[in-house]
Amino acid sequence: MYPIQIVFSENPIDQRHLGQAGGTISFTACGLPVFRFETHEQFQTYMMLKGEAAAHENR
Repeated sequence: MYPIQIVFSENPIDQRHLGQAGGTISFTACGLPVFRFETHEQFQTYMMLKGEAAAHENR
């Protein structure tokens, strides 16, 4: 399976969720930063954490 890459976020909360999920910050061949997940499970965990944070903001 190929790694999943999504657009980099400068938001420290997103970066914390990335680390909690087991993802890393990587760079494309052009030198652009991206969030990288080696497994789909890591990506799902990141999205769950991000969703929980958004739910808490909307209270």
